[in-house]
Amino acid sequence: MVFMRTLAVFSNNKNAKIAAKELIEKADNLLDFNPDLVLFYATLKYNGHYQKMLDVLQTRFGDIPQIGASIDGMIFPNEIRTDGATLVLCEDNDARIEVISENKKGAIKSAEKLAGQIKCENGVVILHFPLVHVPSLKKTGEFFAKGKYYSYKAYKGDEKTKIKMGRNLSNYCDKAKVFYLPPTVLEIFAKQLDYKVPIVGMNILHTRVKFNSPSIFSNYKDIGGGIAALVLEKKDIEVVYDDIFPNKGATMEETMEIVKSKFKVVKEFDALFEKNVLISLDNKPPVKAVKDIIGASEKNEFELKDKFDKGSYQVVVPYFILFFNKKTGGFVFTGIESYFPFDLFPFYINIEDFSNPVYLAHEFVYIEINDYISGLYQLKENNNFKFFSIDVGSISAFGNKVIDLKNEIHKKQSENYFGILTASPSTFLPEPLINRNYIVETKKNIFYTSSGTNIFLSI
Repeated sequence: MVFMRTLAVFSNNKNAKIAAKELIEKADNLLDFNPDLVLFYATLKYNGHYQKMLDVLQTRFGDIPQIGASIDGMIFPNEIRTDGATLVLCEDNDARIEVISENKKGAIKSAEKLAGQIKCENGVVILHFPLVHVPSLKKTGEFFAKGKYYSYKAYKGDEKTKIKMGRNLSNYCDKAKVFYLPPTVLEIFAKQLDYKVPIVGMNILHTRVKFNSPSIFSNYKDIGGGIAALVLEKKDIEVVYDDIFPNKGATMEETMEIVKSKFKVVKEFDALFEKNVLISLDNKPPVKAVKDIIGASEKNEFELKDKFDKGSYQVVVPYFILFFNKKTGGFVFTGIESYFPFDLFPFYINIEDFSNPVYLAHEFVYIEINDYISGLYQLKENNNFKFFSIDVGSISAFGNKVIDLKNEIHKKQSENYFGILTASPSTFLPEPLINRNYIVETKKNIFYTSSGTNIFLSI
């Protein structure tokens, strides 16, 4: 089998166009093959100017499929960078390579439309979509207004009204593409391909968010909050998913006991929710209920908009709400903070298959930084191109020790690898590719939670 050859080059020039030209110049000086695929990733340094960079790249590589996104950082041979842009040129004579995207009104509609165009019998489909997309100032204001209205109606009404308002907010978030729900999206694509091909979700989110971010790049277009798919049809591609958590129990109840031994559980709540909206905890608005326990701060609309504008709003928080899945026996969790200037709490997973008892917890116990790249150790050692995604929110807690990750990856691979630092990735895996009883099984053979997961591919 021929392995994918790659060349990665980097620039952090302040000027977006000059940075893109530098990438081309560096690549042309080193390139000794004919690329079949272009990967392009850039940090928030160039927010608002991505299309200028893509236009420059298209003048040189315009007939070659391209995919990428705005991310927090990247790892490539002997480098880890968080302040620029990387161009990765790839050649694989054995693979059928295709990049397709959709940007319809609605996250689910976009995913369904895109999935209908995908054909792949062997290999992998790698999706790029925003986990949460912060739109323009105007659209953010509309989202806040909708959230306030539905929250007001919810807490003035009975339980039936609360559920209806939660559903209305969920539907609005889908239509406005505020949230893509990884398990829902992966299920759409897995079903389209008869559950035979692994689907990888590169869930894109910045730890410090800004208006009009993150962005998805597809065939030299910044499609903003759209969704793109890289189809790699080729035999013997390795796809390894892993996470930092222990195996799940045989039942949901066993999993709950495992969680108590591994997390610091602060409080058990009775939750009310609808689709991907948490409505209440012990009959209180979610953030207020948590604030009463831990003293979380409230944020008003003006403060939130100011932080979005400056790119200083941080989404990583130490406290989590853990939900337990009645069907799979697994769990999922989400950070709980004053993300919104309203009481209903939307987030990025449909929790209808989960139980009402939930835990407020923090600090997963006994984790080493190398646990965040655990998938690397399960790959076969060879010269194949290693493409991976690591949860940036989790590893940021280790500060300068993140350099150890770069060194460890380089020690294992030495060349021909590239990884992105962004939100925790997700995946659908056919049965033979599942290595253990992952606790974050949110749907059958679909694995995701808000932090601590990693994906490694060998191509």
